[in-house]
Amino acid sequence: MPYPEEMLPETGSNEKKLLVLDTSYSLEDITKRGILSSVTCRDLNGYFKHVWTVHPFATIVTSLEWTPKTGKPVWHSIEPAHTFVEGKFGRYAWLQWFSILNFFIGQLGLMMSLRRLIKKEKIEVIRVGDMLYLGLFGFALSKLCKIPFVVRVGGNYDKIFESTGQPLQKRLFINRGIEKKIERFVLKRAHLVAGANQDNLNFALANGARKEFSTIFRYGNLLYAGHFTEPEKRKEGQTLLDELGISTNAFLLYIGRLEKVKHPEHILKALAAVRKNDHDVTALLVGGGTMLDELKEMAIALGIQHQVIFAGNKDQEWLSRIIPLASIVLSPHTGRALSEAALGVVPIVAYDIDWQGEIIENNETGLLVPYPDQILFNEATERLLTDTVFARKLAVALRVKAIDMLDPKKLNEHEISEYNALLKRVLKK
Repeated sequence: MPYPEEMLPETGSNEKKLLVLDTSYSLEDITKRGILSSVTCRDLNGYFKHVWTVHPFATIVTSLEWTPKTGKPVWHSIEPAHTFVEGKFGRYAWLQWFSILNFFIGQLGLMMSLRRLIKKEKIEVIRVGDMLYLGLFGFALSKLCKIPFVVRVGGNYDKIFESTGQPLQKRLFINRGIEKKIERFVLKRAHLVAGANQDNLNFALANGARKEFSTIFRYGNLLYAGHFTEPEKRKEGQTLLDELGISTNAFLLYIGRLEKVKHPEHILKALAAVRKNDHDVTALLVGGGTMLDELKEMAIALGIQHQVIFAGNKDQEWLSRIIPLASIVLSPHTGRALSEAALGVVPIVAYDIDWQGEIIENNETGLLVPYPDQILFNEATERLLTDTVFARKLAVALRVKAIDMLDPKKLNEHEISEYNALLKRVLKK
């Protein structure tokens, strides 16, 4: 679904090209979830003539039906201005019992291929999606090819570690101490650091990013355009709910990974609490993750197993139609999903963690609860279920704020200005 013309900036013709290293999703996941626009938006409405998006080790998460686990990188032309490159976890099938060696042989081969690509296509900027492995990979390519690299910071790694007690990339690095050293090394050397929000940017600044070369690139221009459509114009949502056996305005909605860092268990506890007060609602959890079995057992223990629906991953069109029909969206700790929900004219209860307080103003655009106070989270949910007039007022105010904060046109214009300044400063263009 394309954005309306009024949401797109004028960029003019140019020959700039961009290489993006990102491990958020494989192309298989992107296709299944209907989020191709989160990749194709990176050309900033033609500011970049061509964008190559690279997942260096995509086959860690792809199915065998999609592509073999080992071999040479696979290059997909997804649009005239976009190529998606999926690196393999290992280079040779016969080296599968020496996985670490196989991994590094594959990664070295990928780096050399990308180096040749950068030279041949005269790519001017490298952008990476995290400060750890991708940060090191991007820094090395930047040095080899003598072009600037940009780091987008999409999380507060210190808070995530505090919540989980685990290194963020424990399969690659031994402990959090090593990760901290890498973060500081990369952030200090990045030519531009862009936080996904103010909280993430503050984390980057506290860990070595240079303030004068730092900014915010928000989620808005990554979002599926259907989320910007006025909710009353999003059709057939109830038909989708009928398939799940749910009624409009009779369910609590959670969108996010079923992982410890996201606290999906708080949804079940909130549901159990409000049902004890005679609110006949269901909980709909959209997303997958390693906590699924644990959450199912918790639902049984709380006696709500028949009122909890685990929908798995859904595409963006499905989500855009479902969100406005929820009684409340519960957001213990979400990122892009909170942006999507904020555009749906639905009341939200959120913890004051990460960036959530930037868009949810307590009693103004939602209810913001001190993290991680489950009792207050339950009470906030109860309040919005009871006072539907107040809940509607918050939801309407939230969409107004979200439209302003996440306007793709304004965000694209800001990114373009930052890239122009970067190229002028580093490449003297």
